[in-house]
Amino acid sequence: MRKLIFISVLVLLSVLLAACGGAAAPVDTTSAKQVNIAVSTNPNPAVKGDVELLFTITDADGNPIEGATVDVSADHPAMAGMGMSGLATEQGGGKYSIKANFSDSGDWKLTVYVRKGELDYKEVIELPIH
Repeated sequence: MRKLIFISVLVLLSVLLAACGGAAAPVDTTSAKQVNIAVSTNPNPAVKGDVELLFTITDADGNPIEGATVDVSADHPAMAGMGMSGLATEQGGGKYSIKANFSDSGDWKLTVYVRKGELDYKEVIELPIH
């Protein structure tokens, strides 16, 4: 009988300890991103060959980020070794551009780094090339 009571107490303690475990801290889903990057292309839609990538970069409040260093790299995940990188040229009003040559169609990944003062932001953007 003592053995049964001991086992029951152990099971009860295990259940209580599991129930009292700390819950994960809530995730703040309402905060805006630090930087917003909108991408457009010329020609639109982007095609294999020469394409101008145009970035409109704003802060969390929608204000243009001017005077930043914008480093762009493009990789074709399905084709190892296909890629390019360079600095985008500021056009004013939070707009930046860079010319690229996409050697193959498919889904490319753009990695955009925005740096200005203490701001150091990175975003990966998918870009389909037709």
